[in-house]
Amino acid sequence: MARLIWICIRLLSVVDSSQMSSHPIIGILGKSIMLTCSLNSSAPIVPARLTLYWTARLKHQKEEQVVHALYNGEENNDPQFPVYKNRTQIFKDQLSSGNFSLLLKDLRVEDDLATFFLFYHQEDGDYNTLNQNKEMCVTTVKVAKSYHKPIVTVNYEEWKAECTSQGGYPKPRLTWTNQNGLLDPEVPQIVQDAGSGTLNISSTVNITENQTVTCAIFNPTLKETLNTTRSTGGEQEGLSSSIKAGIGVLAVAVIGSALVLVYWKKHATEWWPIHRR
Repeated sequence: MARLIWICIRLLSVVDSSQMSSHPIIGILGKSIMLTCSLNSSAPIVPARLTLYWTARLKHQKEEQVVHALYNGEENNDPQFPVYKNRTQIFKDQLSSGNFSLLLKDLRVEDDLATFFLFYHQEDGDYNTLNQNKEMCVTTVKVAKSYHKPIVTVNYEEWKAECTSQGGYPKPRLTWTNQNGLLDPEVPQIVQDAGSGTLNISSTVNITENQTVTCAIFNPTLKETLNTTRSTGGEQEGLSSSIKAGIGVLAVAVIGSALVLVYWKKHATEWWPIHRR
């Protein structure tokens, strides 16, 4: 019966894009998010006579999918889309007060830009419709996660700087700048982690000596910018200092060895004749 009702709902509830939420809510990947929904009804809400379906239109699906279902006051998730299994919760003890909110747990990249909406239908004791709404509480969800602070490394043999950052979502905007303005980097490489769905990004840019470069990564959903600055001159000086220090240590070692050798030869000539007698 629940499956039959869902088929009927799908025939009735075609969501027009103009009815989508104009102000999406933002959730953090791996965390939970509340899709708030409340009904102000003049008629008493009787859960035992209530049919309720939370549905979603996913960005890679042509048809709406069941997120959570309640039929005559009892949860029945047989028609539930597999991606939402064990990830949804409604508050049955608050249905009579009109709270139809849905808790969506463990947000995934599949939830990004999904539009959720509620169908509900209530009958009286004679099966007459008291309340019905096929497109209630329309909400679009954006999923995001902060990137790690970018790491900038310098290759002085090729005079290139590389910027890397991991663990974020969605695709960021990466820019390189120096003291004179924007730089023109190579095309960034973006790889998606198969397990978490997060993105790793790397970018390379040509550099010159005595240049200060900054790599900035902007998360468009969180409106968050992370940046790291490196000085190529400072690195070069640091490299030269290391080489000089190494040469100094080597020189001390050579001089020390020479002194030991001279000392040994001097005392060996004094010691050797005594033991010859």
